[in-house]
Amino acid sequence: MYTSEVLARGRDLARAGLRLQSPPSTASPLGTTAAAVLSSRQQRMERKGHTKSRRGCFNCKRRRIKCQETRPACGHCIKTGLNCEYPVVPQVVHQPQHQIPIFSLQDMRLFQHFLLQCYPHYPIGSENIWTHEIPCLSQKYEYLMHAILGFAASELLNTDPSLIESAMTHRLKAIRAIKKTLNAAAASSAIINHNDKDKTFEEGNALMATCFALTFQSVWLDDGMTEYMTFIRGIVIVGYQMYMRGSKFLFGAHLGDKQTEALEPFMKQVPLINKSWAEGAVRAIEGLRELPTPPPPPPTNSHLLTPEQKYHELILDMANKCLVSSWEAYKALTAHYAWWMMLPHDQFERLMDPSNQVALLLATHWIALKQVMAPITEVEKRGFAKVPDSWKDSSSSSSSHSSAGQGKEKKAEEDKHDMDVGIIRWLRFLNKSVGREYARYNQWPGWVEEELVKDLGVFGRGSVKCC
Repeated sequence: MYTSEVLARGRDLARAGLRLQSPPSTASPLGTTAAAVLSSRQQRMERKGHTKSRRGCFNCKRRRIKCQETRPACGHCIKTGLNCEYPVVPQVVHQPQHQIPIFSLQDMRLFQHFLLQCYPHYPIGSENIWTHEIPCLSQKYEYLMHAILGFAASELLNTDPSLIESAMTHRLKAIRAIKKTLNAAAASSAIINHNDKDKTFEEGNALMATCFALTFQSVWLDDGMTEYMTFIRGIVIVGYQMYMRGSKFLFGAHLGDKQTEALEPFMKQVPLINKSWAEGAVRAIEGLRELPTPPPPPPTNSHLLTPEQKYHELILDMANKCLVSSWEAYKALTAHYAWWMMLPHDQFERLMDPSNQVALLLATHWIALKQVMAPITEVEKRGFAKVPDSWKDSSSSSSSHSSAGQGKEKKAEEDKHDMDVGIIRWLRFLNKSVGREYARYNQWPGWVEEELVKDLGVFGRGSVKCC
């Protein structure tokens, strides 16, 4: 009885199992056997792994044995004493999607502001280059685009302080990228062939324009004097590399003596600045000789001057020239900038060291002197608006040229005001950095700052018209 119940229960379970499986095959017993063999082969194929070495060395491939692919030599080659060599595998570099530069609507507005309002006026007569060639280059060189956007954002900070983050972000991206590019260029000693000259021309001018834009943006930073001078020197480095590679400058017709020649007719007619201002500058700069570590009188051989001594000599000469000729004072100012550009790197770092109080005092007097020379430097900026037309045709007096010149002159005046405000911030920052023990040597720069805070035009800014 028990046995028959068990058998009956087994039949019921078997029938239920058949219903849960796929529909039964109507094939013959031979077909069932073939399906079983096929299933067994499938299982063996799925279990079988790949044992071939696709990146093995040449010796193992020739012997048709599995290579361990160990570097620099596999185990088989070491055992047999053979020279183990691997085939070169091409490397495919995929740029992650998040690294593709994406510019926002705000960046587009900044780019438009640069084109219409705040493009630089240096070098003299290069306005068309800044509004035509440079924007085209910025589409290809990301560091130039970031420099342009950062400069435009900084120029708008007076009306929209929220742009500070955008200004600094673009600036840092431009600096990182240009440093990487300059280091790669300096490390490369390969001779550029004729096919690469076009690329060298583009990249070199993009680097130079980036240095210019970063230089001008430094004016908006309270502690921007160091970066300002650094990027001025960067322009020289890029220019030298371009010259050595046989490349041409977009700004070539507007650099060097060409600027001085273009401005000479304007600057020679500028009257002397207020005599009391110039005399006060001379007395203050002369007084720096009383420092605990003073810049001594210049020796017979000027090559023996320390950087501080040469610095002192240059700004003292500039102050003395203000008593004689505004044109000579301007040339002394340009000579000072030229000295900074060509200064050896170790001496430059020495003068930029915040702990160097002598150099710091020289900097406060130099920046204060530049503010006192505002009537001279302002005419320089206004001359920019008229120089390009005079280069093309000195006798031209058409209404179109006249209106264009007036527009450029108005922009030059606005840019000059903005840059002056920035450099005054430098003066305030430098004055605060002077130590207490040196404060008595910094009274004149402190007085200049106080007067500028009361009235930005106190030293005659805006009182002299360009001829």
